[in-house]
Amino acid sequence: MIKWGIRTKLVAWAGFACLLAAAGAAMHGSTAQDIVQPRASSTTAGQASSGPTAIHVSVVSATVGTVEKVIAGIGTVAPLQTVTVRTQIDGEILSMPFTEGDVVHQGDMLVQIDPRQLQVALAVAEAKETQDMSQLDNARNDLARYSALAKKDIVAAETLDQKAAAVEQLNAAVKSDEAAASSALTQLGYATIRAPITGRTGFRSVDIGSIVSTASSTGIVTITQFDPIGVVFVAPGDRFGEIRQAMKDNVATVEALSTDTRTVLARGKLTLMDNNVDSANGSIKLRATFDNQDGKLWPGLPVATRLTTAELHGVVVPDEVLSRGVGGLYAYVVGADGKTSRRLVESGVETDGMALVTRGIAAGDKIVSDGRDQVGDGTAVAVSANPDLANPGGVQQPANAIGGGTPVATTAAP
Repeated sequence: MIKWGIRTKLVAWAGFACLLAAAGAAMHGSTAQDIVQPRASSTTAGQASSGPTAIHVSVVSATVGTVEKVIAGIGTVAPLQTVTVRTQIDGEILSMPFTEGDVVHQGDMLVQIDPRQLQVALAVAEAKETQDMSQLDNARNDLARYSALAKKDIVAAETLDQKAAAVEQLNAAVKSDEAAASSALTQLGYATIRAPITGRTGFRSVDIGSIVSTASSTGIVTITQFDPIGVVFVAPGDRFGEIRQAMKDNVATVEALSTDTRTVLARGKLTLMDNNVDSANGSIKLRATFDNQDGKLWPGLPVATRLTTAELHGVVVPDEVLSRGVGGLYAYVVGADGKTSRRLVESGVETDGMALVTRGIAAGDKIVSDGRDQVGDGTAVAVSANPDLANPGGVQQPANAIGGGTPVATTAAP
């Protein structure tokens, strides 16, 4: 009985060992299969299929347009004519049919001075002229009679000469009388003072009933021409050749703006360039003329000026898309493959936020605007359709550029 029990336990242990070996072999086979053929992770597969993440940027299109070459400055409104009205005779003011600050026109009556003494002087001069003319006519008749008698040897030649001399003397007296009458008439004309130019009157220094005199150091009133009106300003003297050529080509236009440059007050033309450059500061004085019917330009008003000397045509982009590096200006252009390329750029003129590009960018190129600090040469980008990104800051482009710098937003392909 004891032997049988021992044998039974041995058989049982042997069977249990076989089961453990079989289980271990099964587990080993499964692990090996997993090592040879690992299972693909869904997350890893998704990352492999998407590739590198594209940088979101906004772009603007390079267009063909115009950029003005401008010289900015500061000037002062200066009237083309200012006249101080003075009296040319002495007398009492009877009337002044104008109001201070009114616009008067050339020929309008401003002052009436008492003319009575002048009228008397004119009447005396005219009477004297009439008297002498009568005597001259009588002397001429005498000369004619004595000339006829002299031909018949009835009168002496000496008497004939005396008659001729009397005629000449009276003829001179008549001419003197004519001059005196003309002078009296002129003086009488001075009694009525008329506006010499069209303009606006200032404060008057006399009133009705005042006695005015030619010896007075002050005038009666000042008249200032308002339309047209001028603006005097300065420009760098070393640009006089450019300015002179612009005047010759009739393209030298000037804008007068408020001192904060936000409001255009008037547009006119450059009409005068001084004949010398100021050696003290190297500037040259200029004058532009403006129509001023609305009266926005007032004498003495300080203004900002913009002198245009040329209009240049070519490829135009907003100057904010250009960056400056060690090699000069550059920009990032988005190619058809959706990648950026770094372009070295040359700019001729930059005005009002627009740049005229002479090299490196062609019309139609898409230049990175917002987000250019995140890209480099060969960076994959996605062009944003967000209008705020396409026009960062909402900057309005000037109207003189044809499509000049209007950002183009293209929806990225999904």
